[in-house]
Amino acid sequence: MAKVCCVCNDSKETLQNSLYHCRGHGCDVTVHQGCYGIISPPSGQWFCRKCESQERAARVRCELCPRKEGALKRTDSGGWSHVVCALYIPEVTFGNNSTMEPIVTSKIPRDRFAKSCYICEDLGHESQATHGACMSCHKSSCRLSFHVTCGQKEGLLYEDLDSRDSQNVTYCGFCHTHYKKLVRQRHKQNVAHITPPSSSHHHHHHQPPLLSPSSSSTALPPQDSTLPTGGGGNIGGGADHHSSSSVPLHSKSTGGGGGGGGRLGKR
Repeated sequence: MAKVCCVCNDSKETLQNSLYHCRGHGCDVTVHQGCYGIISPPSGQWFCRKCESQERAARVRCELCPRKEGALKRTDSGGWSHVVCALYIPEVTFGNNSTMEPIVTSKIPRDRFAKSCYICEDLGHESQATHGACMSCHKSSCRLSFHVTCGQKEGLLYEDLDSRDSQNVTYCGFCHTHYKKLVRQRHKQNVAHITPPSSSHHHHHHQPPLLSPSSSSTALPPQDSTLPTGGGGNIGGGADHHSSSSVPLHSKSTGGGGGGGGRLGKR
């Protein structure tokens, strides 16, 4: 079974955006070069930042969620955070967009740390529900919040690509109820745009499959696009970030500061 990236949950790779597997003892971290900010590919074995630090495993814990495993990087306070948590918590930025480190958490408002993860609560993990900072359901009228990694595990995250600017991405997520509603809505819109196969045509028309929330960043298509067949797509109809001719970097705006600027920016 092919390993998937801990950040985007996609197993696809290209020559410009390879998957790297950490060789640390007992570590199962796998990441894309662009998803983890690997600027210079290693000539030998590759180690994630956690294993590279040789810090005691008991002391390594994400500041933004209860999970200890996964693709972590140092924060500006000397702690740790998952890269995926940094991408989906709006106020979090990267000190350097190219290397995606350190992860800057100092601008997170206190109310995010006061929110409770409804997914943890539903699973009976009340003691974990209030650990870290939660993202909110993207439905404006919904008050549910959840940890980024909990949403990732449930397939509730997606990347909203601006159709006017292919480098402008909003990292969002929905609760289970509103995610399912949105999938049904988009499916109805796409079915209305599918042209029935004509008997006069000699080639076959393939109806796109239904969307399933299997990717960490599941892309929900716009009304004029077809449903994607798997993870890693975009809402805005732009190119898949794994098929770029240059190394594609997940990044977030640092408000004019920071490093070299990745391919994907936060609006």
